[in-house]
Amino acid sequence: MTDKYGWRGTGLVALACAALLAGGARAQEPAKAEAKTPRLAVIDMGKVSSESLLGKSYAGELDKLKNEIEAERTKKQNELTKLDTLLKALQDEIEKQGQVLSPEALEKKRQDLTRKGRERQAFLEDGQQDIERMTARAQEQAQKYNLEFQGRIRPHIEAVVKDKGIDLLIDSQVTITVNKSLDISTDVIVKADEAERAAKSAAKPTAPAKPAEKPIAPAKPAEKPPTQQR
Repeated sequence: MTDKYGWRGTGLVALACAALLAGGARAQEPAKAEAKTPRLAVIDMGKVSSESLLGKSYAGELDKLKNEIEAERTKKQNELTKLDTLLKALQDEIEKQGQVLSPEALEKKRQDLTRKGRERQAFLEDGQQDIERMTARAQEQAQKYNLEFQGRIRPHIEAVVKDKGIDLLIDSQVTITVNKSLDISTDVIVKADEAERAAKSAAKPTAPAKPAEKPIAPAKPAEKPPTQQR
């Protein structure tokens, strides 16, 4: 039978009986050494990503992709605005000159207006497709950056876990509330930043050694003028 919480009554009874039996068995057995309590810790990967030098470097690359898309969108919007202005001017011209133009001239302007309207629609559709392609490529690149970041930050997480003797590491996203003393995010950031600075220092080209300066030769003694014989 199932109660309002979805538990089966017979299962609870069985568990209760098993617990009583186990308790009785433990009472009859000699006391055993208590099992080691596992050490728990929590990590906020969002904080590690946004505050570490490694995460900031990837964020900068993502910002470049975003800025490229926004620049292209703005460019196409400006061109579309110019087309709309041209269409409106042509429409106003037809309305103003409709009574004075010959039927042939009026028909030509109307055809021109229709053609430019089609060009405007084609430009709009092509522009939307271009932006969608750029966005799709940016999303793919963002996924690659995320995988690279996860792969490069993992050794630093494992190093902190090992140093602190942690048995179980939990992502902060699955917790409701947590003691700040269990959060190792800052420790991971510090260790990752140290590694990044060390790598950058090692990558800097060393200045070539200056050639040894030649020793200055000692000055020759001044020659004595020849003596005149009397």
